[in-house]
Amino acid sequence: MILLVVDDEQDVKILFQQRFRKEIRSGHMHFVFAFSGEEAVDLLKDMEHEAVLILSDINMPGMSGLDLLEFIKKEYIKPPPVVMMITAYGDEENRS
Repeated sequence: MILLVVDDEQDVKILFQQRFRKEIRSGHMHFVFAFSGEEAVDLLKDMEHEAVLILSDINMPGMSGLDLLEFIKKEYIKPPPVVMMITAYGDEENRS
C-alpha cells in the first residue's frame, strides 16, 4: 500500500516513520512524502495512480491542501485515490 503524505512540516515524516516502522519494514506500507502541494502534484504525475491514500495538510504555503484536492478531483477521474485532509488548526475556513 502506497501512502502519500503532504505536509509543509518536515517533522511529520519522522513521526510517520516511527509510528509505522513495523509496517514499513514488512513491506505492508510504503510512504512517500511531499512538503508542499506543488511537490505532491509532481509526485502524483510520476506515480501514475499508484497512491491508494493521500493524507494532506490543509494549511500550507503556496498550494493549499484544498487546492491539491481540487487538482486530484480534476486529474484523477478513474479511479481517484482516497484523500484525507488533516490540519493542526481549527478555523471556520476549513470546516464544511
